[in-house]
Amino acid sequence: MVSDEVRAALALAAMQHGVLRRDQAFQLGLSARQVDRLRANGAWRDVFRSVYRVDGAPETWLCRLHAAALWAAGNRREATRLYRERPGRQVGDHVYAISHRAAAALHGFNRYPEGALELSVTRGTRCPASLTIYRVDALLPEKDVIDVGGLSVTSIPRTLVDLARSEADDDVRASVEQALSRRWMKLEELEKALRRSGRRPGIPFLKALVREYQGGDGPAESELESRVFELFKEAGLPRPLRQQRVRGRGRQRRLDFLIPGTRVVIEADGYAHHSSLEAFEEDRQRTNALLARGFKVLHWTWAGLHDDPQRLLTELLQVLRAAA
Repeated sequence: MVSDEVRAALALAAMQHGVLRRDQAFQLGLSARQVDRLRANGAWRDVFRSVYRVDGAPETWLCRLHAAALWAAGNRREATRLYRERPGRQVGDHVYAISHRAAAALHGFNRYPEGALELSVTRGTRCPASLTIYRVDALLPEKDVIDVGGLSVTSIPRTLVDLARSEADDDVRASVEQALSRRWMKLEELEKALRRSGRRPGIPFLKALVREYQGGDGPAESELESRVFELFKEAGLPRPLRQQRVRGRGRQRRLDFLIPGTRVVIEADGYAHHSSLEAFEEDRQRTNALLARGFKVLHWTWAGLHDDPQRLLTELLQVLRAAA
């Protein structure tokens, strides 16, 4: 027969993706002997020190993230109520948050799939081998940490600052562009996070990126467009200008990419852009209007960028030579 205390513990675990911490069980009335018996018979399985997954709960990435958060909280003997009440879990000057690639995955960045277990803490601590811990000088609960599904997670601007420290520049650029184009943050918010970051690896790159956007060459609106920038960089070609406006047939038209000093235009075509007859017709009218103004238009698709980028570059160079 299941006791009321065990039922309460299971209910709490269900709210935390199937995990709970040892002291939480104590607060619900279970004794150390009862907890150890549940562990011995396999009803509760160790995830981290003093953090357990109840039998039957799926061992998902979110389950392990919640277990990592409980471990981080318990590592500083944090009260359980703080885990559930507010982001920026804090004891004295100790704060922790899910960060880096794990935070990026939680926020929905395309380049960062689920799987990473990474946290930032404001005090050094010994951690399980399966966790990656970053020791940071400060995490401000009101600015750097937000609540995502009951977890303390670095904010989007702070996550981008952290990613710049260790990730490839192209991945960071694509993530910044995704955050801006989807209005997850404002450029000013990233600037403020940069000012709080001090001298850290990756900061000069992010600052240069902010200056670039402030100069008018705005962020790419899709992963496909980010790949266009990467292909130009890999080929050693000058970075194309984005979102340049031209007037054609009485309308203002915005170009995806314009090669500097030329009238050569690249349109980055995703399937969703042409998934209706109306969109297809609009695209043909747009191309015709540009051709009438003397522009040369190349259409690049995701399949082409992914499967045969060299062909796209060869065609582009041919057009540039003909236009010279």
